Formats: sequence, C-alpha cells, structure tokens
Amino acid sequence: MPISRTIVASNDAQRLLRTLSNHWRHRFAVRSDSESHAHIPFAGAAGADFEVEGQTLAIRVVHDDGAGLAGLREVIESHLQRFARDETLAFDWRS
Repeated sequence: MPISRTIVASNDAQRLLRTLSNHWRHRFAVRSDSESHAHIPFAGAAGADFEVEGQTLAIRVVHDDGAGLAGLREVIESHLQRFARDETLAFDWRS
C-alpha cells in the first residue's frame, strides 16, 4: 500500500490540527488520541495521521493506489493551506 510522509512547519501547528479535525469530523470518524494527534480515515483503506511536534505538523498518508494517494495529498494540502491564514505552508512529500 503506497505511503507518503511530510513535515510542515507552521506558526500554529496545534490550531491547524484542531481546525482540520473539526472540519472533517462531519464526514469522517476522526480519532483524536490527544491534542497533538489525529487520525482521519478516508474512503476504504485510505487514511492520514497528523502529529504536532513543536512548531511542525507531521503527516502520514496511506492509500490503496498511487493515483489516489496523490489526490489525497492534494486535498490535505489545499485544506491546510486554506486554514493557515496568513502563512504559506511548504509540503515535501516522501515515499
């Protein structure tokens, strides 16, 4: 199963995680193990883990196919960028 990871620097990684979790809570069974971690199960075997580490947000995304993985990364990026307010986030996805 394809997996991608990235670490995103942010002025307020904790707020980004909270906003993202609240946003998707109406569509998915978001699981928050703590204030610094959330798992979002998307369709089928697809899912993402988000972990706040200081001023960064570590993201791990899995999907059952490569095209779906790329699409899911784009969705996550666009949502986080929209929630970032006045900062520009950089994503460097790695397999």
